[in-house]
Amino acid sequence: MAGRFSVQQNATGATFGRRSALILNDNLPVKSARATVVQVQAVVAPSPSLDWDEKSWRRLLASPATPARNAELAAMLEKLAAVDPKKAMALAQAEGNLRLRESLIESALHGWARLAPMDAANFAIALPNPSDRNAAIKSVFAGAVFANPDDAVRMANTLMQQNPGEATSYGNSMIDALCESGNFAAAAQMAASQDSVQQSIWMAEAYSKWAVLQPEAAAQAADAIVDPAARNEALHGVIGGWSQADPAGLTEFLAQQPAGGDRGQMLGQALESWVQLDPVATAKWINDNSSQLGADLDAGMQAVATVNELNPNVAVGWAEGINDENLRSQALTDVLRNWVQTDFAAAKNYFDTTQNLLPADRRQISEIITSISSQQAAQ
Repeated sequence: MAGRFSVQQNATGATFGRRSALILNDNLPVKSARATVVQVQAVVAPSPSLDWDEKSWRRLLASPATPARNAELAAMLEKLAAVDPKKAMALAQAEGNLRLRESLIESALHGWARLAPMDAANFAIALPNPSDRNAAIKSVFAGAVFANPDDAVRMANTLMQQNPGEATSYGNSMIDALCESGNFAAAAQMAASQDSVQQSIWMAEAYSKWAVLQPEAAAQAADAIVDPAARNEALHGVIGGWSQADPAGLTEFLAQQPAGGDRGQMLGQALESWVQLDPVATAKWINDNSSQLGADLDAGMQAVATVNELNPNVAVGWAEGINDENLRSQALTDVLRNWVQTDFAAAKNYFDTTQNLLPADRRQISEIITSISSQQAAQ
């Protein structure tokens, strides 16, 4: 690749990026007014709970509703359900506020699953409303994982065998419960033990969530998988999660992997995420590693070339450095599509002289230029 490339910063010298935020909103829509009550059979002889205080429960119920008060009610009910699920579920179902009732039932199920997970699961499966049923299963799985992850996985496998039509959904929920509790290796092991269709979905889910928090550990575990297809699924999951958490670190990791295969595609995904956060650093890294990585950087160079804020004259330099002619033509087409809108004369001059556009891409840009020329002539 000839020469070095650069990207421009904005007028203040700051790079640009995208951020996402998790917003906790207590004003969610209320579900339809319904009051489904499912009878709960006693699963054990209830014993007194050291954490249960009837007076405190009634005092809280009588106090004005606030998020803190509702959270305290849910915590109390979860503790009660761990020793007396029948009473806990009865108290939850007696709540008149639909949203609070839903929260209390989920908390009771979470506690119940710590005591008798299969009984709690059977209750959840019997709920008539699909939305309630899915939420309840998730609560049961979370409680079961809290008590014993290995037993929870065995329970989930039993449920999937008994309910094959819901196997994928149940598996997803258990994978999520294991990951949310930090049992990433158990989630990966469960995913690997399933058939080909489920394995593909769950491997990606488990390793993606693992890589968001523990990218190096997830990558090492994925790299150790012997089966090539399973290893590929796991690595793609790692790429998806790691690129969200630390695209620069992911890029460095991928650069050390063997050449060929999917390395170029995965590097492109990592660099595309990185360039959105820090285009200057991304460009420098590509320049510093271009001789070593060669064509495996094509997808990354395409990502840099098509950054919207990049000066078109700089962008075409990046695009022209792409080795693969299809990617090179595609990148130049993306650049020209925007360039003709901001500097028609300069873009048309480049279009008329470049030899790097494939016929189909050239026709596409030619049609845009003809349309703009017609509009200008009519004014």
